[in-house]
Amino acid sequence: MKAQKLKNRSIVMGIAIAFLALFMIAKDAQAQRTSTTVSVKNGSSRYTHKSGSQSLNVEYEGDIEFTEDDKSIKSISKRGYIFFRKTSFGKRKEILAEPNSDGTISYEYRVGRRVQEWGKEAEEFLADVLIQVIRTTAIGAESRVDRFYKKGGLDGVLDEVSEIRNDHISHVYLKLLLGNYDLNDKELEKVAAFVPRALDNDHYISEVFKDHSEKFLKTEKSTEAFLAATSRMKNDHYVSMILKEAMREDLSEKATIRVLQAADKMGNDHYKVNVYKDLLDRRDLNDNLINEIVKSAADINNDHYATTVLKEALDRPNLSDKAFENLMGAVSNIGNDHYVTETFRSMLNNREVSDKVVEAIMEKLKYMKNDHYKNMIVKDLFENQDVSEKYFDSILGTVEDMKSDNYASQILTEILKEQELTDSDYAKVLDRVADIDSDHYKVNILKKVLDQRDLKKVHLLNALKTTASIGSDYYKSEVLKRACDAVSEGDAEVQKEFKRVARQIKNDTYYGRVARCID
Repeated sequence: MKAQKLKNRSIVMGIAIAFLALFMIAKDAQAQRTSTTVSVKNGSSRYTHKSGSQSLNVEYEGDIEFTEDDKSIKSISKRGYIFFRKTSFGKRKEILAEPNSDGTISYEYRVGRRVQEWGKEAEEFLADVLIQVIRTTAIGAESRVDRFYKKGGLDGVLDEVSEIRNDHISHVYLKLLLGNYDLNDKELEKVAAFVPRALDNDHYISEVFKDHSEKFLKTEKSTEAFLAATSRMKNDHYVSMILKEAMREDLSEKATIRVLQAADKMGNDHYKVNVYKDLLDRRDLNDNLINEIVKSAADINNDHYATTVLKEALDRPNLSDKAFENLMGAVSNIGNDHYVTETFRSMLNNREVSDKVVEAIMEKLKYMKNDHYKNMIVKDLFENQDVSEKYFDSILGTVEDMKSDNYASQILTEILKEQELTDSDYAKVLDRVADIDSDHYKVNILKKVLDQRDLKKVHLLNALKTTASIGSDYYKSEVLKRACDAVSEGDAEVQKEFKRVARQIKNDTYYGRVARCID
């Protein structure tokens, strides 16, 4: 019997808990059904605020001021009015207030559809609902901010903003506070910390800050508080708006660096780069600030955006050697060969670079996979720079690593054409030509070598030696025919080398064509 009672009690308890859970779910769902709409038509402002089973409709025009306790209306400007209706669980009450000619106010009070006498009940309803109207619509915001500030200073205004549950209305009060009063450094620090705590919506936070950023950036402490506030924002779009607005001010170098550091914390590279680019557009940047931007670019994950910043920096006329070296470090973090090439080419076309930079370029070339882009960089390097002898072997090593005979032959041709090579380097280049798999590309290079005027004997001998590496009898004979005139005028050593290579031709027809050259 006792066990049965305990069982029944457990069942009752379970049902009660289930009903309570359903009630809480319903209550939460009701709380979540909250919305506010705002519209302006023909000079009249309309607000509709809905929360669960309750709604508040407000319509007004003109300037309206409230009493000190916010429980009644102090004044309404000529031809102005205010109307509000509150509906709760289907029961509706509304008030229409208009100014009289003598400055007093006339009221109409309705319950449901019936007009009621203006009396204690109406006054109590007005006193009860007016603060909700005020905090939902921002009516009389300027006079209220002034009242709270005069009475309680900054804390008085912030305390009232804390009571407002609507970010749009809160931001109106905060903008009035910043726009109408000359706050000291301590007060600005307090406001900077307060704004992201009181407002959830980054749009409204940015609206508060962006037009008043210069006030926060005057001292170190207020700057710290201001930038700490932006770091608590989640939307990088709005953070970038604030920072870009801040950089339009005449900031100190230290403050500008702090803004850059705040930009570095953004996760979205697009917005981060927009801030950097805006700063690079300023012509008064010193070397140190440019260097800071370049260092920041090294942490950009997106290769496209990193390249955009680095190319902008390279266009600066006063890029220091330190910034240039940091720029090279930033390039080393770019993984995409296309963007690496864009940056390097911009760099090589804009200035004479040091051996240290060439060394960094050569090091990066080792890790690039695309022969097309390698070819572009090396060709630019030889066309625009006086490359030191110590990097010559590195460049040839890069050519050796290329899988494409086409690109390898282009670079080798460019080197032979553009550079004043020592006899030793000339031999190294032709040795690399000999390593090309394609006879077609070998022949093209060797023909250009043999077509040079005043071809030195040592170069001619190297060219003949390289011709021996050609596998095709036809191609070998084509090169040797091109060498005929130079060989016939050469000495015994040259003619001996020519005959040695010619004897490698197995085809009698092709051999006959070249044998006549020296017979």
